[in-house]
Amino acid sequence: MRQPVAPVSAMPTKTLRYGELDRQLVVSTAMRLAERGGIRSVTVRALAAELGLSTTAMYHHVKGKRELLDLIAQTTLAAIDLPQTGSWQQRLRTFARSARRSLLRIDGIADVLEAYPAEGAARQVDSMLHQLVLDAGVPPRRREAARMLLMVFVMGSVSSEQALNGLEHDLTVPPEVRFEQGLDMVVAGLEARIR
Repeated sequence: MRQPVAPVSAMPTKTLRYGELDRQLVVSTAMRLAERGGIRSVTVRALAAELGLSTTAMYHHVKGKRELLDLIAQTTLAAIDLPQTGSWQQRLRTFARSARRSLLRIDGIADVLEAYPAEGAARQVDSMLHQLVLDAGVPPRRREAARMLLMVFVMGSVSSEQALNGLEHDLTVPPEVRFEQGLDMVVAGLEARIR
């Protein structure tokens, strides 16, 4: 069950001196807001309050909510393990598990990634997935579908898990076990297609 989150205005703030605010502080504070209250809690106003700034002053550092969401998405994707060694099955499993852990830290981040794909880190993730499907021997005409399957599986699993958190439901298998079972099916499906 989700823990109640104190309103941002109730959070302690430290007044910053001139020159103390940099991009890294903005990103780390936005991540802290997102991890604490989910994507819906991230606004320029909330970020400004957390940093002890006026909303107007905050716009000197970020263009708006869209940029904040992109910064959070980039930071989240950059935390995913992108293994370079091992069999394609091992690398796929490592990637999927790491992606799940990273995405579960922020309620609603999978929805943001689906609506507004991040750029730099997303390209690295896509490049690694492309290499995985090549290494798996997926035929050229099915590679794009295989990459999409992997991302949809991970993000869909995370979205479902977050949506069910705290709600009554009939599912009896723990979410991490469901994820592993689904991952087994994805790997088995890819293996079957390349035989």
